[in-house]
Amino acid sequence: MSKTRKSSPRFEFNGGLVGKPRAAANTAVVEPCTVDGCGTTADQPRPAPAMVRVEVPGTGEPARWYCPGRCTAIGRALADVRGIGRPGGEPR
Repeated sequence: MSKTRKSSPRFEFNGGLVGKPRAAANTAVVEPCTVDGCGTTADQPRPAPAMVRVEVPGTGEPARWYCPGRCTAIGRALADVRGIGRPGGEPR
């Protein structure tokens, strides 16, 4: 736990907190999905009835099948990030 705040400009970089910082959490940012077919390219038939097809135009990334919910959101974000710096969404 951090100690009391100080008003010295020396401590402005961390909001005036002093003492030892809390240790970083040792967890993965994104856990791998264990569902068969999640993240596979959509050039194949839908792997399971609930799978969602994710295609982000202009990124150059192929459409993929994802589980509904969290995996779909992660898939859209990955396609956006992978498309950064590709003029016109050129495929890899």
